[in-house]
Amino acid sequence: MNHMKSLFRYGVLLGLLLILCTACGKQIPKIDPALLQSKSSLLVVTDPALSADARQRLQNALSEWRNTKQLAFEWLPDVTVLTSEQLDKIRSSSYDYIFVAGHNLVQTTLPLAEDIPERKWLLLDDRILRNTLTVKGSHIVLKAVQEDRLRSEWEEWVRQQIVTGRPIEWVTTSAYPIPSDWAPAEEAETVHLADAEGWVQQFQFAVKAHKPAWVVGFAPLDAAQLQRLRATHASVVDMNNTTVDLQWNEVLLSLQHTFSTGAWSPGLKSYEEREFRILKNL
Repeated sequence: MNHMKSLFRYGVLLGLLLILCTACGKQIPKIDPALLQSKSSLLVVTDPALSADARQRLQNALSEWRNTKQLAFEWLPDVTVLTSEQLDKIRSSSYDYIFVAGHNLVQTTLPLAEDIPERKWLLLDDRILRNTLTVKGSHIVLKAVQEDRLRSEWEEWVRQQIVTGRPIEWVTTSAYPIPSDWAPAEEAETVHLADAEGWVQQFQFAVKAHKPAWVVGFAPLDAAQLQRLRATHASVVDMNNTTVDLQWNEVLLSLQHTFSTGAWSPGLKSYEEREFRILKNL
């Protein structure tokens, strides 16, 4: 009798478990294969110079996209140049986009990206491009502020000096000629090429003779060349020190649009006006 009762209880318990499991199973949602197919993946690579504020805004955006836009991501911070191991992983992994931020990192990554056309590369430079870059391949977008914007930003200041009779002594290099309307041909003696032989002596002599209100470095100059400018004890402006302040909330909105729509327009692109500010250092 006891044996029969035990079998009965066992059967009831087994039946209850089967009913419970069946009910629970109906509550488990099936993963939509289309959703899995549509999920994008992103590798983020950032330069050590990326500001703390930019890092935080980027982290917030990535977390939101993961939760609301079905975007998977990995982040490699503080990278100066992608290693061969990292490049191998990029080739073998199924990233939809590689997002690279920071001037120095972008400069070193561009030629590497050209050799990996299987991935779409979004390169964000945060300085004014002082040289002409050619973006090869339909898989790369390079966004930057280009040199013509530097000239337009300083145009009003230069004009004010000319109108008020405050002379400028220019220092540049042969690769970066001074705009002709800033230093006309008849004022050639006020322009000095820092990559020319014996330029320092000529420059020092001209500063003493002309007594300029400003000594202006137009080309990218190294520390020793800039020190030559400051040694004159004149007021010095380094135009190459003009900086780009990326408006990260706006930049990230543009990136989100790219990831969401799949819109792709390769090549060298200028930022939209809402995405940056220019800071001149006088």
